[in-house]
Amino acid sequence: MNDESLDGDFDVQTLLVHAGNPRRNLRPTALSIYPSTSFITDSPEQLDDIMAERVHGHSYARHSNPTVEGLTEAMRLLEHAETVIATGSGMAAIDAALFATGLRAGDTVLLSRDLYGASLNLVGKVWEQYGIVSVVVDLTDLQAVEAALKQLRPKVLLFETVSNPLLKVVDAPALVSMAHDVLCQVVVDSTFTTPLMARPLQYGADLVVHSATKYLGGHGDAMGGVVAGGAKYHDALHQYLKLRGGVLGPFEAWLIHRGLQTLAVRFERQCQSALQLATRLEETGRLRAVYHPFLASHPTVETAKRLLPAHLGGAVVTLELHGERREAYRFLKALKVVRPATTVGDVYTLCLYPLIASHRNQTEEERRRMGITEGTVRMAIGLEHPDDIYADIVQAIEAAERT
Repeated sequence: MNDESLDGDFDVQTLLVHAGNPRRNLRPTALSIYPSTSFITDSPEQLDDIMAERVHGHSYARHSNPTVEGLTEAMRLLEHAETVIATGSGMAAIDAALFATGLRAGDTVLLSRDLYGASLNLVGKVWEQYGIVSVVVDLTDLQAVEAALKQLRPKVLLFETVSNPLLKVVDAPALVSMAHDVLCQVVVDSTFTTPLMARPLQYGADLVVHSATKYLGGHGDAMGGVVAGGAKYHDALHQYLKLRGGVLGPFEAWLIHRGLQTLAVRFERQCQSALQLATRLEETGRLRAVYHPFLASHPTVETAKRLLPAHLGGAVVTLELHGERREAYRFLKALKVVRPATTVGDVYTLCLYPLIASHRNQTEEERRRMGITEGTVRMAIGLEHPDDIYADIVQAIEAAERT
């Protein structure tokens, strides 16, 4: 067959399969979507070379896909990485990163006390079944971290650049240095910062993960994850995809890649609105606390100012309402512009109540140590005008205060 249209005296069944598929060499401006589960090679020798990774190519979608490859190549450049994989979700990305570190029964993983609830559960409940020991430490206390590293000699240290939901910024370069002193690998979840705010590989982290569902995709219509790291992790990461099968589909990859193209303008706008809203809401005096990395009242503000770009403090604002769950529910029900949803990074401003969502599986004592109370509400700021978001939040606060 040549590169022209499939003309000739073919049966209708053959035409149904082939007709309309482009057969010319095209160079579209947008990344193309390849929904195929398998790819034809010119010879068994070529397939052998592709499967052995002696040459570049595609054979089966669980191994690789051209659309997904477009996304991973973009993330490789953005993260200054040597190897990148894309997974079906952010949690799969964390799981893949842990797998790539070579964890074995008896190894210890040191976790940030302020880690996302599902990440804590992944290590503490799922990986624990395979003999992995998890230990939680307050990573804002560098002396405590150093003592734990020297005593436990963990295989992996896992933390977030900005914690969820209280937005603590840890001294990541110092943590990486201390971990490497005891031959501990460092996995950093950079979902809340994106490559615009932080590139953990540049200060020595071994692997960086993203929930691409959030800011990278940016429109709430595609779920995915990304793991980026050095070349030494290439084989293990790709083996994870091939054997555990947590691959990203081509349609989701296309949507996330499209989202990357507007990430800078979206995220910068969201960060600006978030700081403006945090400042205004704190000034009302109607909340127990307002959390944003750049607020002077935040406990890690000095670290945030030292490590984060001056114009990008993140697009999340967390509120501490007066009252308990009853008042929090009133607040949530009264919101009109802000939408209740369990994610961040969308074009809409979204509100999450950690007690029933992100941290529902943590005990009351664990949440207390984290600082999460019945009044804690996380606001992921979208692209609406900040005046409208502010007015909506204030009227919801007033509704929560009514008896």
